[in-house]
Amino acid sequence: MPRQTPAHVCLSYFPDEILSLIFSHVDTETLLGTVPKVCRGWRTACGDDVYGPKVRLELRSVQQVLRIRPECLGLWIAATVLSFAWVIELDLRGCDVEDGFLECTRSMWRTTSLNLGGCYEITDTGLEHVSQLMQLTSLDLYCYWSKITDTGLEYVTKLTQLTSLDLGRCRNITDTGMRHVAKLMQLNSLNLFGCRNITDTGLVHLSQLTQLTSLNLNSCDKITDTGLAHVAKLTQLASLDLCNCDNITDIGLAHVAQLTQLTTLDLENCILITNAGLAHVAKLTQLTRLNLRNCYKLTDTGLEHVSQLTQLTELDLSWCILITDTGLAHISQLTQLTTLYLYNSDKITDTGRALIPCLRS
Repeated sequence: MPRQTPAHVCLSYFPDEILSLIFSHVDTETLLGTVPKVCRGWRTACGDDVYGPKVRLELRSVQQVLRIRPECLGLWIAATVLSFAWVIELDLRGCDVEDGFLECTRSMWRTTSLNLGGCYEITDTGLEHVSQLMQLTSLDLYCYWSKITDTGLEYVTKLTQLTSLDLGRCRNITDTGMRHVAKLMQLNSLNLFGCRNITDTGLVHLSQLTQLTSLNLNSCDKITDTGLAHVAKLTQLASLDLCNCDNITDIGLAHVAQLTQLTTLDLENCILITNAGLAHVAKLTQLTRLNLRNCYKLTDTGLEHVSQLTQLTELDLSWCILITDTGLAHISQLTQLTTLYLYNSDKITDTGRALIPCLRS
C-alpha cells in the first residue's frame, strides 16, 4: 500500500490555548506588531480585547524585552501604534522612557491603567499626551526624581474617569497642584507620599474629594492639625496614612476621630501624640490596623484607650519605650489581634508577652 503524504496542517486550525502557548515564545515586538494583524484567530490568541480576554502589557525592562535602543523606543511605538489600541493595562515601571513615548500612546483609547512609576524622564509634556487617554481609571506617577510639576497635574484633570492617582515622591508638586487634583471627583485613592511642599492649604482643596476611601499623606511634614480639620470632611475614608507628619498633635487626632469609617490608621513617627490623642483614636471603632511606631510619649494609660478598639487585628507599638507589661494587660482583651509589633520595647518582659494570645502562639 503506497505511503500517504501527511495532510497540510495550518497553524490557524490549532485551538486558542495551543496558539497562546506558541505565541508565548514569540518576541514582544512581533507579538504586538505583527501577530494580531494576521487574522481574527491570532488576535484572539494574543488576547485582543475585541475578540478575546483583556490584555495586560508589561514592559518592566523595555531595552531587554524589545532589544532596541532607548532612543529608538518612540519610533518603534509609532510604527506599531495600531497594535497598541487593544492594550488595557500598560505597566512601564522603571523603564527609561521619555515624553516622546507617551505621544505615541494616544491611540490607546481602551487603556484604563497606566503605570509610569520610576520613569524619571517624564515631564509635564508627557502628561499632556497622557491626558488623551480618556478611559484611564488608574495612573501611577510615583517617582523619587520626578520632574512633574503642578502644570502637569492641570493636564491630568482631563482624565475625569480616574479613581486612583499615585503621586508618591513628586516633590515639585505644591498646593496649586492639589487645586487641580480636586477636580478629579471620581478619585477614591490618592497617594501623596513624600510630597513635602503640600501644606494645610492643599488639604482645603482635597476636602472636595468626597469619594476618597484611601489617602496617603506619609511624610507630608508641613501638614498640621489645621489641615486635618479639612481631612475630616472626607467621611468615606477607610485608610489614612499620616506617618512622619511630625507637626500633628492630639488636637489633630480629635479631627481624625470624625472619620468613623476608618479601618487603617498610620501614625508612625507622629512624635507629639500623647495618651490624650489615643482617647480620640478610641472612637474609631472600625479600626483593624493601627500603627503607633515611635510615638514615644505613649504610656500604659494610652493602651487602656486602645483596648476599646475591639476590631483590631494588627497593632504596632515598636519604639514606644514607655510601655510596660501593664499596658499589654490592657490590650490582652483584643481577641481579634493577630499581629503585634514590639521592637525595642525594652520595658516589656516575657510575663507581659504571655498575656497576648497572638504572642503566645
